[in-house]
Amino acid sequence: MANIGLQSVKGPSGVGRTELEPGAIGLLGVVMQALTHVAPAAGAILTIQAIVLLVGPIAPLAFLIAGVIVVMLGISLTQLARHLPSAGGYYTYVTDTLGPRWGFLTAWAYFLYDPIQGGMNLAFAGWITNTVLNLYYGINVPWLWPAFVIVGSVGIALLMYTGIAITARVQVALGAFEILVMMALALTGFIHPGAGGASLAVFNPGNIVKGGNLFLAIVFSIFAYTGFEACVPLAEESKNPLKTIPTAIMASIVIGVLFYILVSWGVMSGWGLAHSDTLASSVNNPVVVVTKQLWGGFSILLVIVYINSVLGAVFAGNNATTRVYFGMARNHALPRVLSEVGKRHRTPNNAITLQAGLSLLIGLGASLIFGPDKQLFVIATVITLSLILVYIAGNIGVIKYYLTVHRDEFNWFLHLAMPIASSIALLIVFYYSVVPLPAYPVVLAPFIVGIWLLIGVGIIFGVRRWGHADWLDKVGSAMVAEVDASTFEEVPIGSEREPLS
Repeated sequence: MANIGLQSVKGPSGVGRTELEPGAIGLLGVVMQALTHVAPAAGAILTIQAIVLLVGPIAPLAFLIAGVIVVMLGISLTQLARHLPSAGGYYTYVTDTLGPRWGFLTAWAYFLYDPIQGGMNLAFAGWITNTVLNLYYGINVPWLWPAFVIVGSVGIALLMYTGIAITARVQVALGAFEILVMMALALTGFIHPGAGGASLAVFNPGNIVKGGNLFLAIVFSIFAYTGFEACVPLAEESKNPLKTIPTAIMASIVIGVLFYILVSWGVMSGWGLAHSDTLASSVNNPVVVVTKQLWGGFSILLVIVYINSVLGAVFAGNNATTRVYFGMARNHALPRVLSEVGKRHRTPNNAITLQAGLSLLIGLGASLIFGPDKQLFVIATVITLSLILVYIAGNIGVIKYYLTVHRDEFNWFLHLAMPIASSIALLIVFYYSVVPLPAYPVVLAPFIVGIWLLIGVGIIFGVRRWGHADWLDKVGSAMVAEVDASTFEEVPIGSEREPLS
């Protein structure tokens, strides 16, 4: 397939002509698109106890080793982003490297990822907020979770209609707030530690809890970092995407790794490293408990920062999803109406409306079926399994791309060792996600993914059998940058809206 990218963009201020708003956001906005999708504050609040349960006081070491693996995965991704930036993201990469059928299956797996995360996160945020308010303040609002889903879905869509530049500024504010608050909590834990102090013993594998499983903790910690790839679909709206996207990918990963190490270490220090066993077995969320002990009445900030983190993740996920809808629809792979762009703000308004509707449907529907708490674990497992497949397909694409199209740039470490190593780690995560099968309702997740993929394979064979193979080619080509290279030009800063930087 022809390699249509942004290689011909000239100079650091070059942007491409696209139906979207080119050059609308700079490096800071793109970094926060990736980082807020990771949802570091929410991730820390929800995962620290689980990791401590597996390894005891050396949870920060598990986050460190997992971070190294994710850095390898990010490096592999940047090797494709530097040649193939477009609104299609990973799905551009797989189509252009492995072919349209694999590109279609990657897109099909993707629809079990970002499109369904918004409603899930909003429903759980409402539930956990009500739980904390009830536990510590005696306030019970049972209808809070559906209110979060409805108000959050509609409110985020309305803001997205105003343009990617404004959305990016909101994400910068949300991301900065959650990072600052959680780092302040970690610092307080270091200054006022419990029994055991703020010891470097958390990085000594010999201190693992008896019967612990560092290996399993590492593979589960990997997915605390997922979301860094969410900046890729904003390539057509980014300033100088050939440099901005790869830089944003690696910057968001490095910041995320440092964040998880320091926050987990600080929270555990505040609890007391000598009592990591009680942290692991605590009935109440230990991050909430530590915040209450260290900050007293100011612990309400943790509730606020959790909501903030979820909103940032939903913004980022919806930004990425709507650009993929747009990229597919403009090549008739999805209904053409989804490629329509607002004249004033140049946003894919119909795609935004569709995503808001999906957030409402999934957030309310799944929560009514499983409950607003349990639905998180069902959908999160579905997302995890589908995301593994997307990542591995991208890694295979890296290897093939640099062994064929850009053989002159092939580097055995970057383009072979790293993709293979990170793929092995991902396969291990996949295995431990389904073996042994989890309890109900999470046990439904692998079957949902399996059935979904079988339907995707059936579509591929069906369209060929019925003589519509050209439609499949459209799906594939939708994942490749749409505009011919000759239409790109250097656009001086100021001739478009000033990029967020």
